[in-house]
Amino acid sequence: MIVVLARWLGKTIAFHHHSFAYLTKRSAILASIVRMAGADQLHIALCPRMATRLSELYGGHLRTVVISNLAFMDLPAAELRSPERRFNSIGYLSNISLEKGIDRFLDLMARLRESGSGLTARIAGPCSDLEIERYIKRRASEIDGIEYVGPVYDDAKTNFLSSIDVLVFPTRYVNEAQPVVIYEAQMAGIVVAASCRGCIANMVPEQLLLDPSASDLDKIAEQILAWERSDADFQAVLNEARDNRAALLVQREDDARKFLELFEAPATR
Repeated sequence: MIVVLARWLGKTIAFHHHSFAYLTKRSAILASIVRMAGADQLHIALCPRMATRLSELYGGHLRTVVISNLAFMDLPAAELRSPERRFNSIGYLSNISLEKGIDRFLDLMARLRESGSGLTARIAGPCSDLEIERYIKRRASEIDGIEYVGPVYDDAKTNFLSSIDVLVFPTRYVNEAQPVVIYEAQMAGIVVAASCRGCIANMVPEQLLLDPSASDLDKIAEQILAWERSDADFQAVLNEARDNRAALLVQREDDARKFLELFEAPATR
């Protein structure tokens, strides 16, 4: 109804996409909305893959522009890790649920323990329900070395990010698009491993991508153990993380500029 009214009023219609639920397979509802929006419509995608899927599923004629979530982020105040700091802790930060992969994170920590790892783990974020919180506490007591700190915001989130060395985000959430938590960690100079869902393949190095359901943890477990054994190897990946942070700062400025330019002459874009 909104699209029909906007078109009747002669407005420029822009869709800003934040979900992959209708990009993994075609949605009849979105296809109908796109048809009703007419020729003069613009689609703002979060990454090149999202733009490609929009064209493949809803028409190659669609005008798209790629603007990442970086354009809308405040920079975290977390200090970059000291080069002398050793690899001590992995972390998980999310709105916690099974869909967001908390069980797979705990499975990973259990596997590391079985391999003799001395790493600790920190978990932060609100639980989707009381049962999930009980689940975390029960498994944490069985595995050892795991701390659940609860929801974190503002300074508490900054402190949490400063306390971990690697963020592992084994999400299987069907709507997952471009998780801000990955950018927040990368802006703090933290190494990130995450499931290959949505735009994540454009955010995380290929060697640190998990499968879309985070069903196979072998590769990331072996990589974490290798970093724990070798300070030099972990320092090398930290240097890459710092280089990536510098590139993200440039991308953030470019994307913010592109977004503002959309409002200068939207009808011509």
